[in-house]
Amino acid sequence: MSGDLELAMTEFQRCIAERDVEAATVVLDADYALVLVQPVAAVVSKDRWLATLPDYVVHSYDVQEQLIDVDGDVAAVLHRAQMHATVGGVDRSGIFIVTDVWRRRDGQWRVWKRHSTPLTAGPVPGS
Repeated sequence: MSGDLELAMTEFQRCIAERDVEAATVVLDADYALVLVQPVAAVVSKDRWLATLPDYVVHSYDVQEQLIDVDGDVAAVLHRAQMHATVGGVDRSGIFIVTDVWRRRDGQWRVWKRHSTPLTAGPVPGS
């Protein structure tokens, strides 16, 4: 795996854990979107995701399994994680299957799309 990708992945997780909107704008691609298909289909734009980040409180996030594939300037990172979190004060804890698609643009890895499927979490707040 590319050392630069590993650093970008670590920074993305730090941005989420610390609710760092300013730094997240750097690690997210201009076309970033959080895509959900379960429990309801939804596409959360970069601007909406960044607006939600201050209210996304992650108490713990444990990656249980992770697979990484890199092909040139594109990478797919798939993982299963146990998360304890609240979003806007609503519990969002459970086990999640997450796929991050990264693109290298101008020499920097940025998250282009994140797909998240809860295996055990409740409904998405506000959906």
